[in-house]
Amino acid sequence: DPHRWLAETKWLCEEVKERESKEKKLRCYLLQSREQLKRFTQMKEAEHQSLFKQIKKQEKLLEEVHREKR
Repeated sequence: DPHRWLAETKWLCEEVKERESKEKKLRCYLLQSREQLKRFTQMKEAEHQSLFKQIKKQEKLLEEVHREKR
């Protein structure tokens, strides 16, 4: 039956379009999530570096105080 075949073909085309649209949205969301994760990782790394520097400064100050006491 040509009418049934045409209807099924149209339905399949709509299904494909809908799935492609969902896939595109998911890919976009994935890229955004990756970028956000990258930014958060960079921020955490910068925070760790800053804390490490502060610890080093405090260690030096502590050493100086010990030297002065002697």
